[in-house]
Amino acid sequence: MIRLFTFVVFLMFCNSMSSVYSQPWHYDLGTGSGSYTTNGISTSFLPTPPSGNTLTRVGSGSGSINLENQLIPFGSDTYIRGVAPTASSVNKFGINDYSPGKCFTMKFTIRLGASNGSAVGATSGNWFLFIGDGTMYADATAFTGSQVFTAFRFAFGTSGAITFNYRNGTSWSATGISGTPFQQGIDYEVEIYGNNTTTSKSYTYGSLQTLDSNKIDIWVNGELIGNDLRKAQLTNDANIDSWVFNGDQSTGNVANIFIDNIDYHNDIAGTPLPVVIGSFNLSSAGRSALLNWTTLSEINNSGFVIERCKVNVSNSGVWENAGFVTGNGTVNEPRYYSFSDNNLQTGSYKYRLKQTDFNGNFEYFSPSNLSEINISKPAEFELSQNYPNPSNPSSLINYRIPEDGYVKITLFDLTGKEAAIIENGFQKS
Repeated sequence: MIRLFTFVVFLMFCNSMSSVYSQPWHYDLGTGSGSYTTNGISTSFLPTPPSGNTLTRVGSGSGSINLENQLIPFGSDTYIRGVAPTASSVNKFGINDYSPGKCFTMKFTIRLGASNGSAVGATSGNWFLFIGDGTMYADATAFTGSQVFTAFRFAFGTSGAITFNYRNGTSWSATGISGTPFQQGIDYEVEIYGNNTTTSKSYTYGSLQTLDSNKIDIWVNGELIGNDLRKAQLTNDANIDSWVFNGDQSTGNVANIFIDNIDYHNDIAGTPLPVVIGSFNLSSAGRSALLNWTTLSEINNSGFVIERCKVNVSNSGVWENAGFVTGNGTVNEPRYYSFSDNNLQTGSYKYRLKQTDFNGNFEYFSPSNLSEINISKPAEFELSQNYPNPSNPSSLINYRIPEDGYVKITLFDLTGKEAAIIENGFQKS
């Protein structure tokens, strides 16, 4: 049966008639919460990473690994809080067996201190970061030197002190570290560049930097605090595919580590990982898709191209430009963004962000856990008021039909005389 839907319109005029993760990736911890206190290992407590497998382990000296959502103002949404055990039996969390590379760039936000994030009361214990390849990243072992490309130790002391060392060959050392880069109760943005190849690598961080073979650079809050530091014991030119944070030796379980905003690249990033995405939310309202996202920091960010893909149609998988939102250049605090994609046809849609630098470089953000939205068929006929009204020289008319059929829209002037037929043809619901 063919339907004919006829709308009569009176107008008043003033005058005349926008996957699977690839490298680099961001580890989004989501918005949930929970605590792991069991003496043993879990591979499912932490949220699924973009690449690789998670490890959570609690040893015999109590303590815990926790997912917390803004119990203290730190990071974005949910962060990890690790509580070190009282003994040498380590508590640990990390990601293992992700896409390997002989170089890497890693970035994260860290705070060290008491359970409430302060510098009061955390007077003993250690937290470590190990990066390399081997079974220690997926079992209960404290660490195995031959599996470590680089490692960092954060030792808790009195009066909010943190003694910072790195793994220099077979021993812990502070040689080459500038000043005292860490204190308890303070947030730091840490960026690590590691090169386990046989040749030097270059990247831009303010100016051109050269990272020699088998060396590490470490930046804290944009300052180079360790330049060409010696690696640990992992075999030269071997792949790197795992990292883990280990805690131990904390009397009374007072040593806490807070970690969030984790970004990873299995190569040397040509420039600092430019934009750290915090949250990304997608919802629908009527015929509109509503996107809201936050950035935690930005470097040279021109803005975001919003791209849209319609699902289950003949051209499914084709991404279209839906709009652009201007970025904030270079900032070190959160920024909030929103975008509304209006007047969508019935169907299901996916969205992604194409973050673009001022120099033309770009990077996609398309989280694998981002569900699609559905614009459903209308339940009834609807003809909206034209907009703007009064208008000059043009006006928009939205209408909705619940079934496929012929639509005729006729325009009459104020005297009742037919002025124009605006629409006269078959339309999808």
